[in-house]
Amino acid sequence: LKGIKLYGMAGIPGEEEGDIEGTIAMLETVKKAASGLKITFGCSTFVPKSHTPFQWFGVNEQSKKNLKFLEKQLGKKGINFRPESYNWSVIQALISRGDRRLTKLLELTRNYGDSLGSYKRAFKELKGQLPPLDFYVHQDWNTDQILPWQHLEGPLPQETLIKHLEEAMNYS
Repeated sequence: LKGIKLYGMAGIPGEEEGDIEGTIAMLETVKKAASGLKITFGCSTFVPKSHTPFQWFGVNEQSKKNLKFLEKQLGKKGINFRPESYNWSVIQALISRGDRRLTKLLELTRNYGDSLGSYKRAFKELKGQLPPLDFYVHQDWNTDQILPWQHLEGPLPQETLIKHLEEAMNYS
């Protein structure tokens, strides 16, 4: 065994500042316990998905700073840090929570090649024609708000998702 790879997520609803410090401390403990092994920590940013208890939460903008903080702190400790691109997380959230008003954006992006650069190009071309992207990406939504996918039947009823959401938030 040459190394250990661990995975985590930044920006999970209910996350507190101390959670990031706790992650660093845990990884330090692993590094000490597994001396001689290469420790790699992969970290993504929370992205809301439809028909899940956290579908009402947007991407936490603090996540970008937390990823940079983790990178700096873990690098000092000799832990290899592999963050997922925050910008790709924003795009994923846009797609996950978007509605038909984003059709033109998605069509243009596909024509441009489905890269991060193609999204930037499409955003620039459609400037002033799109709804505020913050609404889809970062804004938390109320549980009584009509969601873009609410007309589709998911694996769990809305009431069950709300119950699971409340349980999760009471746990944090």
